[in-house]
Amino acid sequence: MKRTLMAAVALASLCACGAAKWKNLNDKMHICGDKITADDLMGKAVLVYYWDVMDDRSVLFLPEVEKVWNSFKTKKFMVVGTYIGARDDAKIKSIASKNKVTFPVYYKFSLDPDPRVGFQKTPFFNVVNHRGVSVLGKSGVKEAIEAAVDSMSVIGMPVSLCGDVDFKKFKGLAGQLKLGKNVSAIVKKLEKQKSDKDPNVAGEAQEILSAIESAQSDVKADIEMYSKVDPAEAMKLIQLYMKTWPKDEAVAEFKESLPEIKKAAAEKAKADKSKAKDKAKEK
Repeated sequence: MKRTLMAAVALASLCACGAAKWKNLNDKMHICGDKITADDLMGKAVLVYYWDVMDDRSVLFLPEVEKVWNSFKTKKFMVVGTYIGARDDAKIKSIASKNKVTFPVYYKFSLDPDPRVGFQKTPFFNVVNHRGVSVLGKSGVKEAIEAAVDSMSVIGMPVSLCGDVDFKKFKGLAGQLKLGKNVSAIVKKLEKQKSDKDPNVAGEAQEILSAIESAQSDVKADIEMYSKVDPAEAMKLIQLYMKTWPKDEAVAEFKESLPEIKKAAAEKAKADKSKAKDKAKEK
């Protein structure tokens, strides 16, 4: 949709928040499984599995990775295999077939830059959250599955401004820090408290400020992502962002982009309604 694309482009300069840049995701690098595009991965938790037919252990993990794929592929989740050994498509396809692999496999697919740099062994797992940020790089399948499930669980959930803060000195703030509520006065107060003589007060003030800053970055990343896949949701988040951080320099540009986002949301709603009618007719 042209308007959706225009809205996404308009927001790109605002939300340079580390969105995923996928490397070697093209027909030339495709080996087996369905062919996918960057759009297929957008807004989803992605489990990237590095393997090599010369590494027996990484081959043994293939059925487990396939099981994870079959368990969660109906959710906002993708598994992509990245083959990093010497390329021999016939041999790779044979091994994949024997292990009933159906998830996409590409040659040397990864984030760019590759989070595996410095760790050259297989098997290796990289989990990328729906914001396009790498949240785990491990060789253990159990840790990878847990990270993937955690990443899926937060998709669509409101961003918390409290993070993992254990409120002790500022317990009264816990209920006030909510997306959609102006935090300017709270931030100003906490900035002063960072210099408090009591190290516990100063430390907790800094911790809360860091949580708010992290949340602000996450909301920007979500706006960027949703502007491409769900402009109506992007519009809601922009409105909440402007209420929460009304003095932020991004607000003026967000206001300018809202009409285009609104049009994109309306067009998408219309297109979705048309698709639903077509499906109903087919039945």
